[in-house]
Amino acid sequence: MYIGALISFLSGLFFLYAQLIIVPSISIAGVAPLLLLPWMLNVVWQRDWQVALPVVFIIGLMYDTLNPQSFGTHAFIFIILAVVIDLLRIPFEQDSIAAKFIAIGSVNLIYSLLLLLISGLSWGFDLQLYQNILILFVYNLIFGTIIFGLIQIFSRLRIVVRHE
Repeated sequence: MYIGALISFLSGLFFLYAQLIIVPSISIAGVAPLLLLPWMLNVVWQRDWQVALPVVFIIGLMYDTLNPQSFGTHAFIFIILAVVIDLLRIPFEQDSIAAKFIAIGSVNLIYSLLLLLISGLSWGFDLQLYQNILILFVYNLIFGTIIFGLIQIFSRLRIVVRHE
């Protein structure tokens, strides 16, 4: 369990740094996709609650340190999304592709709606906010599906050492 928690945390740090360093260069109209959503989906899908929830919360808090005005927002949203992912996982098999696509779409929709609500209540609802959230939803849906697929492929790779 401790090794799984450490691997989840280190992969979260990798995706957090990739979010900070690489993703701003691929933003569209000032909107960048969130790499932490497919990572979070994978962690909650693969790990037990005792591992997934604390790791997701800590990585969410670390991501929130970048914007002190809304500190704790992403950690709160990530915990809500982790519960949703776990509820979506229960009626399906562990390796169900349909369940994973439903979870990707649901997580992106809920994340976009929660971000719209929080941003709108904090800074006001205007047309620019709606446009940015729509671009974010589409961009996260496309980008998140690709990244989640790559994570699934890499998680199935095994290192085999043969002595001859």
